[in-house]
Amino acid sequence: MSGQLDLDRYARIDLEGRRGTKWRRYGATAIAAWVADMDYPIADEVRRAIGALFDADDLGYPDPALDSAVRTAFATRARDRYGMVVEPGEVVLVSDVVQAIYLSLLAFTEPGDGVVFLTPAYPPFASAVAETGRSAVRCPLVRGRARYEVDVDQLGSLVRTRGCRVLLLCNPHNPTGRSFTRDELDAVASVALDADLVVVSDEIHADLTLPGSTHVAFASLGSEVAARTVTLSSASKAFNVAGLRCAVAAFGSDALRQRFEQFPAHARGSVSVVGMVAALAAWEQAGAWLEAVLAHLAANRDLVSVFAERHLPGAYSPPEATYLSWLDLAAYDLGEDPSVWLRANARVALSPGPDFGVEGRGHVRLNFATSRPVLEEMLERLGAALGARARPPT
Repeated sequence: MSGQLDLDRYARIDLEGRRGTKWRRYGATAIAAWVADMDYPIADEVRRAIGALFDADDLGYPDPALDSAVRTAFATRARDRYGMVVEPGEVVLVSDVVQAIYLSLLAFTEPGDGVVFLTPAYPPFASAVAETGRSAVRCPLVRGRARYEVDVDQLGSLVRTRGCRVLLLCNPHNPTGRSFTRDELDAVASVALDADLVVVSDEIHADLTLPGSTHVAFASLGSEVAARTVTLSSASKAFNVAGLRCAVAAFGSDALRQRFEQFPAHARGSVSVVGMVAALAAWEQAGAWLEAVLAHLAANRDLVSVFAERHLPGAYSPPEATYLSWLDLAAYDLGEDPSVWLRANARVALSPGPDFGVEGRGHVRLNFATSRPVLEEMLERLGAALGARARPPT
């Protein structure tokens, strides 16, 4: 990383002029804190790599050697950062993680099969299950004293009784921000082994594990677990390049990869040379940028925690990973979807809790990956609106 990285560079007026959906959907009517994009300058290393393509008018079809380089870079990063062993030949490039979720369900299940996932859940989990004709099996996380926890007994019971063939795992978890411990994941793995489940583990937020927590890759739990695991990842979330559409599906066994590749490559879509070059630069060169971003996110998380201590006592668990805060606003009686009231009264656009399933009623998700002044204004608006509404019981 060259020069001084200014993560507070963009004021709200700068962000409101962007073309992406985050700031376009509501325009100047509300501060955007919903979809999972960051408001930070991209890493210089990524910028230079992309710029070199444009400077050379090099926007043709990617060569297989570039595909191989991306697969190797991911395998190396997974091994070095997370102890996950995967051969580059068992990594397949896809346009994005959601595409790979749909393809995995089509490859590893039949219509009507049960697909279990932990709720509240990233909305595409439910839509992928519904739109492929599979049966959604929801296993609610349990709010413990300090954080949300997996109810392993309930998970095992659901898997045994609901005809589950696949576990869709979000690790780290969106929207609660949990970074599951090795013990928790070992218990989940035991359920998967006992029931012969394929585990599709969405680990796109792994690189966004915040200081104080450690990411445990599901496929790192042992060879028997890895053999039934498909790990989905991308540089898009941690390095803020989602629009470039490049992700990976890493298979713990050749048998799983072959089943996934029953769909012809052209039917699976293709990845652009820009997305591939950006992923390479991010994974191989932009480590210092990521460390600076993680420190900034941790400080922003602390600001949200101070807000929550005042307005949501006992109803908030700070995230261990991601840049997303899951806020329980039930004490304010704002209906099933508090985001509607907050958008009108606080002029802040948050992700609606019900989008994450029935467990999201009365909740909202707040994206704090923005500049400090924008976050401070956002929290001031939310605090003023909630303060005027009612004080929660203490």
